[in-house]
Amino acid sequence: MKLVLCVLLKLVLVVPAASETLKIATWNIQHLRDSAGEGPNPREEADYLRLQRYATMLEADVVAVQEVENEAALGKVFDPALYQFFVSERSHSQRTALAVRGNIPVTRRSDLEGLNVTGGLRHGVDIEIARGGRSIRLLAVHLKSFCFDRPLFSSGNKDCKKLALQVPILERWIDDRVIEGTPFVVLGDFNRRFDAKGDEFWLEIDDGQPKGMDLSRPTEGARSECWGGVHPRYIDHIVYGRMVAEWVISGSFEQLLYTESDKKSVLSDHCPIAVTLDIK
Repeated sequence: MKLVLCVLLKLVLVVPAASETLKIATWNIQHLRDSAGEGPNPREEADYLRLQRYATMLEADVVAVQEVENEAALGKVFDPALYQFFVSERSHSQRTALAVRGNIPVTRRSDLEGLNVTGGLRHGVDIEIARGGRSIRLLAVHLKSFCFDRPLFSSGNKDCKKLALQVPILERWIDDRVIEGTPFVVLGDFNRRFDAKGDEFWLEIDDGQPKGMDLSRPTEGARSECWGGVHPRYIDHIVYGRMVAEWVISGSFEQLLYTESDKKSVLSDHCPIAVTLDIK
């Protein structure tokens, strides 16, 4: 009898944990304030309801959000009863954040303040979540704008110089995760068209070093249809290493398009993008 119990116990111990899906998204909501009538894109209560509807349609487990004022602003779009909020500690009305479903355990890491290379740029929000028996690091970013596809290191453009200073900070964070063997995702508004031929930014962070470095993004080769495809090359991205790439469900990448053609200023100039993982 003891032998039978021992064999059964061994069988139980070697049964792998059931996989779990995780839908991750990024959405620049464009100057999301916590009260109606405020900011560069003043919204009415009806506009917040529109945004809520799209957040519900997106149905993501984790959303990196850019250009939000605070938790109260996030709560006007994402149901606080369903989501927990992690907002950067930067003192500004335009901050990066993460909205994570309340049933997902989260460990808050210190902001990646190093991305604020000039004293006036946005922090990265760094968290670790538990899903499918795994720990996954997520970094939400909103990098310097107005250097979408110019030469990064040689143009002399002031915006490109600032973005170029952010690249090694981001690369170091990614390299550290690779060295640790930690699954990771960097997601948000990179303000960079990685599909431009020979893009210096992408080549810098996906340089094969350290050993095991191999980055992927579902936006590669894809065309943005946001607001009629006015900007077909994505600047919002979801970037991950080899371990996470193995979990990506084929064909799960999506872009959520707005149906109101005349509400760009009160919705956003960015459309949410998302991909779903099957964590094993």
